[in-house]
Amino acid sequence: MKILLLVRDRQSKAGSGRNAANMIQAIANAGFELDILDYDGHFFSYVLRTCRAAAKADIVQAVDMNPLGFVGYVATRLTHAKFLIVAQAGYALAPLEHRKTKILSKLAYRAADRIVAGSSFVAKEIERRVPGVHVEVIDPGIDMAKFRGAGAPRILDAVPFMVSVGAVKARKGHDVSMRAFALAKKTIPNLRYIIIGSQTDEPRFFASVRSLAQELDVEGDVDFLAGVSDEVLNDFYSRASLFILASSNIGSHIEGFGMVFLEAAAYGLPSVGTLGNGIEGAVEDGRTGILVSQNNPEATAQAIVKILGDRELARKMGENAREFAREHDIPHLEQLYSELYRGMLGR
Repeated sequence: MKILLLVRDRQSKAGSGRNAANMIQAIANAGFELDILDYDGHFFSYVLRTCRAAAKADIVQAVDMNPLGFVGYVATRLTHAKFLIVAQAGYALAPLEHRKTKILSKLAYRAADRIVAGSSFVAKEIERRVPGVHVEVIDPGIDMAKFRGAGAPRILDAVPFMVSVGAVKARKGHDVSMRAFALAKKTIPNLRYIIIGSQTDEPRFFASVRSLAQELDVEGDVDFLAGVSDEVLNDFYSRASLFILASSNIGSHIEGFGMVFLEAAAYGLPSVGTLGNGIEGAVEDGRTGILVSQNNPEATAQAIVKILGDRELARKMGENAREFAREHDIPHLEQLYSELYRGMLGR
């Protein structure tokens, strides 16, 4: 069985890139012949390359709609290959919002033999926007072997700190988590906040978050780090007390799942996240962390204090989080994709 995988940005350290890399590893480990076409930004030449490769494939798998779903749609109309769309987040939903791409996006979704989303939230959003289609859910996987020491007992820093991982941009809600941090410090005075991620995606927003830390008089307890190695990142995961990302939906730009929550869970970190997006699939509310409404610093601060103020609760949530991460290890993803492919081809 040969799978033609259409993918973009798989080398990226963003969640979508890491998700794609884990997906590729799972498919390869399961023993399928895999032909990967990385999108190079040249749409028409990429369509031609895809059509040639699709003629030799059993399944064309497009990761997200824009532009790969469009390409997969064209290629599978001209060949006998089955068409699979894997929808992660923004690139899967945004084309359904824009006048120029809405009609073609709906045609592609309706033409797909199967549609798989990376979270129940994304699945429901596609079904809402494209009546009549059915979207299955396969959560992103994680390679537990890459997280050195993730199975070891946690050794927390003497000074508690919470950590956010992800590019500093508006939809990640760093302004909300900063306000929540300042409120939480009134109860936990020695609490620190480490923010790890690119500072150049939205430089004005990054500057506003730094200014906010000064305005709230907490800048001395906040560290902004960028370009850290995986080894350094894993060290922060292993020593942190809490993971937090107060993501909010901005148009079609949403948190499709939140790979960083899964990575934090691998280290037994309890999390604070938000409702109304894909994080609902990455954090089990009340079991591996706490989910609060979006753009709500007060509720976010209460969640921080609730977890860090109760050692037994934090320990139990951390244990549950590590168990949750193990359930998403690569072998589980291998099984799910094997079943999906064989079902598509009736084998």
